[in-house]
Amino acid sequence: MDKPRTVVDGAFRILHALPDAGDSRQVTHLSEITGLPRPTVYRLLGQLREAGAVTFTDRRWQLATGLVGLARRVEPHAGLRRPAADVLRVLRQQTGATVSLVVSSGDDPVVLEIVPGQEAMPADARPGFVLPSFTAAGIVLQPARLTSPAGVAVDHRDIWDGLSCYAVPIKLPGGHAALQIATASQRAESFAGVMHHAAVALSRHVIG
Repeated sequence: MDKPRTVVDGAFRILHALPDAGDSRQVTHLSEITGLPRPTVYRLLGQLREAGAVTFTDRRWQLATGLVGLARRVEPHAGLRRPAADVLRVLRQQTGATVSLVVSSGDDPVVLEIVPGQEAMPADARPGFVLPSFTAAGIVLQPARLTSPAGVAVDHRDIWDGLSCYAVPIKLPGGHAALQIATASQRAESFAGVMHHAAVALSRHVIG
């Protein structure tokens, strides 16, 4: 019998890997991604379905919608999420571009909140999406890689073809997050003024 810690670890590996397992031969792909034997993957999927964490519909495993509500309650910095959502909505109205709040999860930059703009974005641009570390927001969250004295970073069509991104730091108690804007119609740093104003306002709101 698996030790409790092993069961939990395996279950989380499957939850993290499921969105990348595709629509066919999912168990095989999950086994390859997680390093777990296929029988273990089958067993853990069954347990996760009983717990309401995954569903099996049309011969396909999917994350249960209930996990979305759980993810929405994640608060890496106390008092950050609610005012950040308001700030993102205002920025979206002012710029028409996609704006997001990005935080560090271990060594990875993860989208905590995002408000889509008028232009099409990559399909994976959603809360919980792990960004490449060399995106603008990823660089802002890694001070050692910053070259700008202001702590900002620009990603002009280097990551996604045709997409320009600009990120600014948000100072928080014990750390910082990143506010990022993405657009395909112009250079994202043209929104530097409103981005800095929003970041300062949000930081003051959280720190008090």
